[in-house]
Amino acid sequence: MYKFLNRSIIAVYCTLMLAGCAEPETKTSLQATSRPPDYTRGRYAYNAFCSECHDSGRDEAPMLDDREAWEARTLGFPSLLTDHATKGFLGMPEKGAHSDLSDETVQDAVHYMIRQIIRGE
Repeated sequence: MYKFLNRSIIAVYCTLMLAGCAEPETKTSLQATSRPPDYTRGRYAYNAFCSECHDSGRDEAPMLDDREAWEARTLGFPSLLTDHATKGFLGMPEKGAHSDLSDETVQDAVHYMIRQIIRGE
């Protein structure tokens, strides 16, 4: 009986030791995007960087005032739009070819754009 008990204790000890060696859990993309959007920063980023294509339709970018074009691009999924804007998608380059923008700034710009599209402004 003591042999069984010793093996059990050793097994539990080894499991706990190995668990301590594991890398800490990182935030998932959903957790990382759970902060509230900064619409002021988003408006600034849009006007400074995004508007050059999304106000004119340059390079087939959907225009900000074309709600139908945005609905076809999954307007209801801001995290997907943010992912596309951050990493690039189809004709859009990563971060709209402004690699110096932070991911958070791009996220704020996307949320600002969605708000504008929904409001029809």
